[in-house]
Amino acid sequence: MNVPIRMLGIATVILWVFLAAYIAVAAYSFKDLNIGAGEPVFAASTNGELLFAMPFYIDNRGVCSLKDLNITTVFSDTEGAKISTASTSVPLILHGQNTTVFHNVSLNMKDLLNKEEYLFGDADLTASITAGLTFAELLPVEISTNFTYPWGAPFYGFTFGQPSFRLINATHGSIIVPVSFENHAAFNVTGSMNTELRGSDDSVLGVAQAVFDVPQQSVYADDLEFIVPLDSATPTELRGGYFNVYFSTSLFEYGPLVIPYG
Repeated sequence: MNVPIRMLGIATVILWVFLAAYIAVAAYSFKDLNIGAGEPVFAASTNGELLFAMPFYIDNRGVCSLKDLNITTVFSDTEGAKISTASTSVPLILHGQNTTVFHNVSLNMKDLLNKEEYLFGDADLTASITAGLTFAELLPVEISTNFTYPWGAPFYGFTFGQPSFRLINATHGSIIVPVSFENHAAFNVTGSMNTELRGSDDSVLGVAQAVFDVPQQSVYADDLEFIVPLDSATPTELRGGYFNVYFSTSLFEYGPLVIPYG
């Protein structure tokens, strides 16, 4: 009976020695593992999504392989509500292998741009990134971090100036309204803007349309001109009323934006 017990004790000792040596080798190899992230790249797709791509550089110069690498990103809005999530997986990264992993996340801009605060004002979205892997076939490792992604409004500071009246002839007049905004978005804004000029009694005094093609970080400034019959709009009627503005682009539709005047 003593011999089997002694052999079991020896086997247990050998197992623990082997496990300790394995962990020591893994820990030593871990110092030769380099993981870095590049600058995120943003691009707008034609189906109304903003694509977010972040490259991760993994240089496994150790003696152990990496298994089941998983990168997960969750985007949340300013109120903490989840607006997008995505995961990227790599089954195996061999020792001595240098790998670049592109982690892609898509943001549905229609979900963001149906709210005025994201269409006309800048904001900070929160991105939570979690990366997990199995190191040396045995040791699970997980790290996480948060960062803020500055959301730039495509129509930041959208403003109508004070309308002015100009007489065209005996029957018609022209109402000129200056309009301006800045494109702070990570994409170009191309589309049209349809505007109704309404009086204080809600009657439509005139309509105007403008097309725009505004690159990123650029300013748009132009005039809207409403041609109206003199019996529909006079300088006196310009003292009070409002505009209904409708935006149409390949990425989203929005309206009406109501802007009072007078």
